[in-house]
Amino acid sequence: MPQVSIIVNVRNGAATLRETIDSVLAQSFSDWELVIWDDCSTDESARIVTEYRDSRIRYFLSPEDVSLGKARGQAIAQARGPWIAFLDQDDIWLPGKLQKQMSLANEATGMIYGRTVRFYPTGLERDYDQTHEFKFLPQGDIFPDLFLHGCFIAMSSTIFHKAAIEAVGGIPDEIDLIPDYYLYTAVARRYPVKAVQEAVCRYRMHPANMSKSVAITMHREALWLVEHWQAQLDPAVASKARRRHLTAIALEQMRDPHSAANGLMLLLTEGSVLSQLLRPPLFLFHLLRRHLRVPYWQAL
Repeated sequence: MPQVSIIVNVRNGAATLRETIDSVLAQSFSDWELVIWDDCSTDESARIVTEYRDSRIRYFLSPEDVSLGKARGQAIAQARGPWIAFLDQDDIWLPGKLQKQMSLANEATGMIYGRTVRFYPTGLERDYDQTHEFKFLPQGDIFPDLFLHGCFIAMSSTIFHKAAIEAVGGIPDEIDLIPDYYLYTAVARRYPVKAVQEAVCRYRMHPANMSKSVAITMHREALWLVEHWQAQLDPAVASKARRRHLTAIALEQMRDPHSAANGLMLLLTEGSVLSQLLRPPLFLFHLLRRHLRVPYWQAL
């Protein structure tokens, strides 16, 4: 039985899948299995997997086209190791990723994550998590942080104790688009979390933006998450999280002439107008700070 089961959920990922798999093969920690769960791809993804002759790679074709939440759950059911890592089909692990995280692993820890670098087609690189770009990643009880600062963890940077995922009951049916965010909150609610402060993976940014309908559904699921955990949250934290997602929904609606009026009303009544007024000066502040200080993903 491998120590780590690595899950790659694939849907038409042929353009980047080789680079993703190669980053697993390059790991300094080798006691793993790679579970590739193909969610009905129509491109060359399946053929690319067959090019690899490593017995640790296991390929599964989903019998039906399902949401990401259900696909994550189906892949988890195939994992044999006591630790489960996730790697999205277009992201890349750095060679020491698993080694650094497994050196921190113990029975009491529910999740270990690490710093992630966003990279763009232009060559630009940024910290995935702007909140902690110049500070250490939080550890221990990070449950409130996940609502106070939003979803600041990249799924490809995580490794979960499988027992913790089982203890929280997996991913509920209400979650289709943000199963990762749900698992962070559910596991962090019950278990301490550890972090590797150095960069452990690279998150690929795409030129195409998420569609308006998908973005709105995603933020509505996040609102469901706030309501789900409301009894365990400080009211001020829950209120701030709720305003953040309502503001995001309002802005998406305002981009469409057919829903712009509804979006403006939502922003004025339940969103945060102040956050939008502060966006330009905050952008300039972050830009200036990066020129004056070295971000932690580089300094560490």
